Amino acid sequence: LIQIELKTIRQFQRRKTQIERELEELKEDLRNSEKKHQEILRRLEGRFFEEKVNVSICLRN
Repeated sequence: LIQIELKTIRQFQRRKTQIERELEELKEDLRNSEKKHQEILRRLEGRFFEEKVNVSICLRN
């Protein structure tokens, strides 16, 4: 009985370690996605501002 319980505990510990690794990978993927999203958002905001300036210049002429 004790051997079975020890085996179960070891299996749990291995699974826990595996799940923790997977969680860290997911967190890293999320950080990378967020960083990429922020870069894209900055570029789009820059383009919008440039276009706004261009429209203002065109309307003045």
